[in-house]
Amino acid sequence: MLSLTQAEYVALSKAVHKACWLRNLYTELGLLDEDVPTLIHSDNNRSIAIAQNPQFHKCSKHITICWHWVHELVQERTIAVDSCRNPKQTADILTKALPYQKHTQHIAEMGLASA
Repeated sequence: MLSLTQAEYVALSKAVHKACWLRNLYTELGLLDEDVPTLIHSDNNRSIAIAQNPQFHKCSKHITICWHWVHELVQERTIAVDSCRNPKQTADILTKALPYQKHTQHIAEMGLASA
């Protein structure tokens, strides 16, 4: 589970990196209110908790310090991180072993079911 949290946190950091780039672009174009944080959704509650308070999590010591800049952006209110965990996420089929019924349901939702 620890490596999953690390992978999700690294993915969150990369998403935040791209969001910051877009924030800078939109700010230069005059299209962004800088007082409103950019909301990033994550489906991993541990990575959200680490982003909001990394000192609280002893299990996060192994995560390279270069990924912890997400926490700084959350504290500055440049970025907001929220959960989007939903048991009906179609993308779960790409990342998890699922029971047969959920597997076939997600296959159909993606338009991959045979007719």
